Amino acid sequence: MRPPARRAARLLSGAGVAAALLLPAGVPAQATPPSRIPAADGAKGQELPGMPSALDPEAEEVACTPASREQAKKQDWSRQRLDLDRLHGHSTGEGMTVALIDTGVATGAAGLDGRVSAQGAAGDDCVGHGTFLAGLIAGTGGDNPRLAGVAPNAKVLALRGTDPRGQASPALVTEALREATAARADVIAVAVALPRRDAALTRAVAEARRAGVVVVAAATPDPPRSGTDEIPSRTYWPAGEPGVLSVADMLRTGVRPDGSLRTDGV
Repeated sequence: MRPPARRAARLLSGAGVAAALLLPAGVPAQATPPSRIPAADGAKGQELPGMPSALDPEAEEVACTPASREQAKKQDWSRQRLDLDRLHGHSTGEGMTVALIDTGVATGAAGLDGRVSAQGAAGDDCVGHGTFLAGLIAGTGGDNPRLAGVAPNAKVLALRGTDPRGQASPALVTEALREATAARADVIAVAVALPRRDAALTRAVAEARRAGVVVVAAATPDPPRSGTDEIPSRTYWPAGEPGVLSVADMLRTGVRPDGSLRTDGV
């Protein structure tokens, strides 16, 4: 059994990672042009580019998402809302491992300082979404520690829950969950959301929770290109599993972005 003190730290970090998944809020995947969210510092704040969660699955060829030429220089509203400066006075995630199930993570990305390990193909991130989230979770902030992630001293275990273009499948997410549990991750962050419940995935989540892991999952996927008017409110998975922290995107006003898929139980 793990000592109670570590379990308390794990729960604190789990709450922090849940908050971290709110930060890419309001950026619909494949939107043209991408949505932009203003930062909080300064009169107008800083606008940062959007990040796709998937590439076009029907295109014969796709270009990988390039590194942005823009750099954050100020704290955005979401970091201020989470009060990360104060949080880091209590914990920076030292000794914790966050397993990130997404499109993979580029292990050499700036600000991650060699703290990312990747299973199999998860070290190759053509989409860029997993690398982006890894920075929000555990980035150092470079020369500006006020731009650091939620847990800048945590380690990240990158796992693929999608194909190389970002299309998720129950089998891939299930396998990644089991690998994260076997690796004794403290927190598992699942950045994909599946439209149907899967028995094997349900068992994998239950196994992780029995092992004492905090499981965080996206409440909904990004909206499709064709609009969302005809899509009713529903539960997505594994966010709908018992005990999973289900998190959703939001704007600085506290509402979800226009066009977001509807769901209950966030």
